[in-house]
Amino acid sequence: MSDVRILVVDDEVQILRALKTNLEAREYAVSTASDGEEALRLIADVNPDLLILDLGLPKKSGLDVLRSLRTWSDIPVIIVSARNGDPDKIAALDEGADDYLTKPFSIGELMARVRAALRRRVQTEQSAIVVTPDFEVDFSKGVATRRGEVVHLTPLEWKIVGVLVHSEGRLVTQRSLLSEVWGPHYDNESGYLRVHMTHIRRKLEPEPARPRYFRTEPGIGYRFIADGGPR
Repeated sequence: MSDVRILVVDDEVQILRALKTNLEAREYAVSTASDGEEALRLIADVNPDLLILDLGLPKKSGLDVLRSLRTWSDIPVIIVSARNGDPDKIAALDEGADDYLTKPFSIGELMARVRAALRRRVQTEQSAIVVTPDFEVDFSKGVATRRGEVVHLTPLEWKIVGVLVHSEGRLVTQRSLLSEVWGPHYDNESGYLRVHMTHIRRKLEPEPARPRYFRTEPGIGYRFIADGGPR
């Protein structure tokens, strides 16, 4: 059995069993909980490497579990929920969730999200240099190049790129990005963000109209994919 520990929290017994079976088949050590209070107790006892969390839980909601967890732990959290509305996704991501899957979902997709979250978990320090197949960004020197040519990024563009790159693979909400770059009073000014993202893509993306690296999740936020994988 792997030493990677995963806690699955859901109030549906069939889902708990299915996820436990599939995760253990891939040699993860799995614990389960069926309500929010039990989840918080197990997080403290088991110290999992990753949490798969439903939102609609008895005793304490998944969002309350997440809020409590983020006061003392940064372990990756993947939300799995039947709630498919943007407000629920945005609320969970703003509270610190790393990813969000809407039920029903395929086991294959969940496992891919689990592997990605765990890869980020083991990266204890983010590299100062980010290399993609099309461009390179050196944060220590403040230099960006595309196909060997130096690309000029404005100070604001550097900040946006930095937030997204250092959250590689994670969905960053518009509100979070605006707050980190401009400050808390600008968290509803999504127009600013769209303009700057357009400029960043023109400078770094091989096809700005079909971005490979700086992806948009419509109505929610942005995600940086370092290897420029499938759109």
